[in-house]
Amino acid sequence: MPLLDFNLLWISRCIYPAKHVVKTNQHDYYQMVFVLGGEGVISISDEKYNTSINQLYIFKPNVRHRMVASEYKPLSTVELKFYCNNAITENLIDQLPSFIKDTGNYIRTAFVNIIEEIKTQDVFTEHLIKALLTQIILNLVRLSNKNKVPYSDNHPDRISFTESNSKNSNEPLDKVVDYIRRNYFLEIKLNYLAEMVHLSPVYFCSIFKEKYGITPIQYLKSVRHENAKNLLITTNDSITAIAEKVGFQSVHYFSRVFKLIEGITPNEYRKRFKDYIIKDFKGDMTDFS
Repeated sequence: MPLLDFNLLWISRCIYPAKHVVKTNQHDYYQMVFVLGGEGVISISDEKYNTSINQLYIFKPNVRHRMVASEYKPLSTVELKFYCNNAITENLIDQLPSFIKDTGNYIRTAFVNIIEEIKTQDVFTEHLIKALLTQIILNLVRLSNKNKVPYSDNHPDRISFTESNSKNSNEPLDKVVDYIRRNYFLEIKLNYLAEMVHLSPVYFCSIFKEKYGITPIQYLKSVRHENAKNLLITTNDSITAIAEKVGFQSVHYFSRVFKLIEGITPNEYRKRFKDYIIKDFKGDMTDFS
């Protein structure tokens, strides 16, 4: 088993046109945004940053963020969305700052190589991208700690972390979250989720909302929504097919919920984002979900 393990969701090289706004949002996966060039403002929680070449932004789970391209120049980025499959990976990424001002040419080269690897699209692509992402994270940890990285007694060349150090790694609620992330497309009932952790539905909802800020069903809907957005951009599937793939039994209900959240219909969302991403970067995007 590798030291770091990821579930890759979506990778793209993007150009956001001048004045384009990615409105404030949050999600349950990690997202890295590496700035290739251009200008803009990226907000994370209550902090705002003026973008510059070779900057890296890490949007951690359930943290609000927003992106705005400048009035005069488009913003060019490489973006990765992924889940962490073990506590070691989460621990390493969580210790990194959300904003790294200058990553240097080594990290830039790694992100460019990820985009080049996507163009290859063969049986080795996903494995090589995971290897590049591992290199990026481990080098960022070195950079962040400035030679103060703790070392393992048995392996002085390796960073030392243990599964037991991860916060909340064994909590029952984490099992529910993991189940929803992996099975969001199924018909999932509140009673079933409560039974997983041997709690009454009312008490289960209460402690879930206390920890995550939303109810279990709201969380399920948010996971379905994020996966639907990825499918709208990265596939040519019909709206009906996408609604079914992410667990909505009615395309009309899916469209209504989507517009309530995004302010536009699924078709409008697809057109808006495909027009400036897939058209400009055909072959530079891949979806691993």
